[in-house]
Amino acid sequence: MSFFDKKIVGLIKGAGLHFVFYALNLIMVYLLAIIIAKYFGPEVYGRYSIIKSSLMILIIVSTLGTNTLAVKMASDELHFSNNIYKTNFVRKSYLMILIASTIISMVVFGLRNELATVVFADKELERYFYVFPMLFLAITVLDYNSNLLKGQKRVLAFSFLNTFFNNFIFLSAILLCVFALSNTEENIIIYGFLVSVLIACVVSLIKIFPIKYSEVKRRISSKEILGRSIPMMMSASMIYFILSSDILILGFFETSKKVGVYRIITQIASVNTIFLIVFGVILSPQISSLYSSKKNMELKELIEKSVKIIFYVTLPISLIIIVFSKELLSFFGGDFEEEYLALILLCGFQFFYTISGFIDIILNMTGNERVFGKITFFTATLNIALNLITIPYYGILGAAFSTGISIVFTNILSLYIIYKRLKIKAIYIPFLK
Repeated sequence: MSFFDKKIVGLIKGAGLHFVFYALNLIMVYLLAIIIAKYFGPEVYGRYSIIKSSLMILIIVSTLGTNTLAVKMASDELHFSNNIYKTNFVRKSYLMILIASTIISMVVFGLRNELATVVFADKELERYFYVFPMLFLAITVLDYNSNLLKGQKRVLAFSFLNTFFNNFIFLSAILLCVFALSNTEENIIIYGFLVSVLIACVVSLIKIFPIKYSEVKRRISSKEILGRSIPMMMSASMIYFILSSDILILGFFETSKKVGVYRIITQIASVNTIFLIVFGVILSPQISSLYSSKKNMELKELIEKSVKIIFYVTLPISLIIIVFSKELLSFFGGDFEEEYLALILLCGFQFFYTISGFIDIILNMTGNERVFGKITFFTATLNIALNLITIPYYGILGAAFSTGISIVFTNILSLYIIYKRLKIKAIYIPFLK
């Protein structure tokens, strides 16, 4: 098979549409980081980052893995085809999500003072926790709906709603307040974020509903859904846990200002994951479909060609970040430039994550979610332990090291399982066979 055969070209074309939205979204993310850090202060960006990381971790619990399962079920003709649902998995998932989200929201709201003053030692964070119930419920539903659209291969809708739309609204509100109204009060960040997520959630519901069922609808029990979704929660979602827990632990030991600086570093380092994420959106349903159809050779060729492309497009991005690490950070201010070693370290680890980063998609879409769940549970625990040990002594550098090591362990163990069970090399390194 040539480097660019018809299937790969089709994959790239399909990814092209998502890439446009992802690139625009990435620009907005960095504009948000620059504007918040410069006009509101690094400490405000730190608080915003703590809330976002908290949301990412708690979504893992509130969705119970149904968000990842939605991708698999929506791409399976036994559950969904031709815009018709053949089972009731969406309705059941919604019920579980709403119950879990409500309970979590009420607990966080009730403990808002303790979380702000005791856990993060920042009284100003309490204002964010006041709006947490509405924010959390909306962002959880938005996350599930986005994954459902992804499984249905509605790439345009997924790309638009996943993060682009709410970030566009959020950025527009901040730009209006800062440059037109000369207002830099922190409430703009709090309520701008809330309103943007609420609007995106409403639009996602409009795209999902009404749900049309086939005449003969198979009913799935909550127990059956949880039996499949919980292992996925312990696998794919744990990656997000690994990539978010460092922010929260750093917030416990350091100031919100330090958290803001570190969050900028992680965002710059993650630029080299652009193509991994874009390709992953298109690959998920393709892998699920090929595996369920037992087209093993096509599956193997698709993955091995995809990781080869990812290597060559990612390498130059990573080298640019490493070589110009000081210059990139200096753009955000003097408080950022002095942490360039953390950026170099994290970028190196992120490069390895990227060139072997389809592991969660492959394992979850091929029935190996349980073993991946065990791997990520182990590495997530390792990540917490390393962060608790290194951050008190090395601060931001310790957080970068701990997260990087956890990523490497996750991917190495997963690559071994993928090769052992599927006979697929899910990583490409030139001259290394």
